[in-house]
Amino acid sequence: MQNWSNSLLPNNWLDACQLLKQQQQPFCIATILAEAGSVPRSTGSKMVISSQQQFDTLGGGNLELNVIKHARQQLKLDQQDNQIERFSLAADLAQCCGGAVQVLFEYFLVEQARVYIFGAGHVSHALCQILSQLPYQVTVVDNRQDWLDSIAVIGVSTHYHPQPEQYVDSLPANSYLVILSQDHSLDFKLCLAALQRQDFAFVGLIGSQTKAQRFALKLQEQLSDPSSLAQLCCPIGLSEVSGKLPMQVAVSISAQLIQRLNLQPSEQAMSNRKQQRQQQWQSSNRLRQQLRGETQHD
Repeated sequence: MQNWSNSLLPNNWLDACQLLKQQQQPFCIATILAEAGSVPRSTGSKMVISSQQQFDTLGGGNLELNVIKHARQQLKLDQQDNQIERFSLAADLAQCCGGAVQVLFEYFLVEQARVYIFGAGHVSHALCQILSQLPYQVTVVDNRQDWLDSIAVIGVSTHYHPQPEQYVDSLPANSYLVILSQDHSLDFKLCLAALQRQDFAFVGLIGSQTKAQRFALKLQEQLSDPSSLAQLCCPIGLSEVSGKLPMQVAVSISAQLIQRLNLQPSEQAMSNRKQQRQQQWQSSNRLRQQLRGETQHD
């Protein structure tokens, strides 16, 4: 497996796909399917867009800015179905080229569960070695950049924040939170912030039964809704997996996450997906016919 450093990022779309798959980051491939008139790049040109990066180019300018904006909006909405969008460079984007393009947006890895690990210590490092091999979007958050650097080498996304508890408010709903920080007071702040949200799929805290009882008393006093304390899982991990070594603890935690995440979509959800694909296909056909008509007139 190839590791990419910040100084050696890929400069083409294919290598970018490899990097983002390795890091388990959702991404979009934007491809020019058809063109009419004068356009910056020709049919078949591609670029890759993730939530924070983009690779390769569709020619720059407002076209590329709007393609990136659209892709990131859909990634944020967990878009799973491919899309075809039409961009008129003169009428819509005020570019002097004057042509029009049809862009295919293909989304990858968007169905993954989001796992946020707070703390980049030894257990977190071992846990990332396991989770990086699984179809989850994993991000490690810490206020120690040097510890995060050792995690990034594995190919896992990292996020530095001087006060990690403040980062909790920005996380997507239904995320899975694993709290493994180096500081008990920070652990408490993270638990309080997470439980106040009441919309996470899982909140797990490393610690003993004594720590769990002590935290429970304090959280009941400070939570706006004390019943949300039931969402906290402490000690985290499956009791059937024993051991105190970092990798043993990591195996126990990962087993619990896999158990929680191993849910199959309902028949209704699958039916809705099929209907959405049919509607998307009909819309795409209409766009193709429209662009062909413009090309013939030119």
